[in-house]
Amino acid sequence: MKMKLASIIVSAALLAPAAAMANTPVQLSVPGVNLPSGNVTGARLNVLYGHTSSVTGVNFSLLGLSDIDTFKGLNFGLAFGVNRTRSMMTGLEFGLANWNDGNAKGADFGAVNYTAGNFTGAQFGTFNYAGSLNGLQFGLVNATDHINKGIQIGLINYDKSGTFVSKSLPVFPIVNARF
Repeated sequence: MKMKLASIIVSAALLAPAAAMANTPVQLSVPGVNLPSGNVTGARLNVLYGHTSSVTGVNFSLLGLSDIDTFKGLNFGLAFGVNRTRSMMTGLEFGLANWNDGNAKGADFGAVNYTAGNFTGAQFGTFNYAGSLNGLQFGLVNATDHINKGIQIGLINYDKSGTFVSKSLPVFPIVNARF
């Protein structure tokens, strides 16, 4: 009997970390706390500031910064909400600012849209930046280090690698493209 009880306790202890890392269907993030903890497959509400590893589904950021390592789905920054993805974003983002440290695929709608790595899709905002661009930037000011295949439409269009007019001319008004 003692041996059976000991084996149940050991099994529970070994399974507990796996259960803690399981995906949760709904999460509330506030500064320093995720309720419940773990990756999200479903819906997440972030209030003021919250960081979580992975979200697949819908994320709402209310009055602050939603900080996610990997995101797939629909990201809403409500009432001055800012969306940040540290590694990879795939989906649709609406926010005051959409900030991607890595690569992104999909569409960004915000006053400021920033992707440090490769952006594939469309950015719509007052200021748009992509490390490299495959797609569309539509805004007052658009910037990239290199257009792979795409178009910039705006008052000021900057491509560090040059414009369609000349490789030595990095800024061109209204339209800049490379195909």
